[in-house]
Amino acid sequence: RDFLLVSKIENSRPVRHEQRGTSGFILLGMVAVVGTGLLSMFKAALLAAAMLVLTRCVRIRDARRSIDWEVLLVIAASIGLGSAMDKTGAAQSIAEVIIGASAGSPVGLLISLFALTAAFSAVISNMAAAVILFPVAIAASQGLGVAPEPLAVTLMIGASTCFATPIGYQTNLMVYGPGNYQFQDFVKIGVPLTLAVGVVTVLIVPLIWPF
Repeated sequence: RDFLLVSKIENSRPVRHEQRGTSGFILLGMVAVVGTGLLSMFKAALLAAAMLVLTRCVRIRDARRSIDWEVLLVIAASIGLGSAMDKTGAAQSIAEVIIGASAGSPVGLLISLFALTAAFSAVISNMAAAVILFPVAIAASQGLGVAPEPLAVTLMIGASTCFATPIGYQTNLMVYGPGNYQFQDFVKIGVPLTLAVGVVTVLIVPLIWPF
């Protein structure tokens, strides 16, 4: 209340609170239809987005601006690269190397897959790492004759452990400059945190998703 706006701020306007009830109801409805299995997450999200526009919780122009086209391009390119790895046999070759490194052990396979995925996510986006290595995980599960579910879950968690470098994720870069951090600061904290997440993942995943 002690702040006075004396001039217009570019690309900024006061937050509208009058539609918060409507938007909250739409959000709960989306969760409900997905949880009950009436719609898939993708269809429910599209329906919720359309309802937000129709009820004027968000304007079409703002909705269009909120789309991160760079992220969509990264996902599309990653899907193409992942498909190419599957078609050319590169995924199978990498899977054979991982199986060899794990000495035919399912737990060893989880460790190898987590380490490889975490390494990928430290230098490229986590989405790209997940898409590129998913065919590798499937080929490895088929080569070792185990269920793909524990490998897929390990892959997802490994792709999210992008703590070890400032280029691993957008938020790392956001704080890198303002916080006066150095590259080794992320290594000092990120590597032990990645190892801790890896140990917990390898211990818990086989209990919930058996081989």
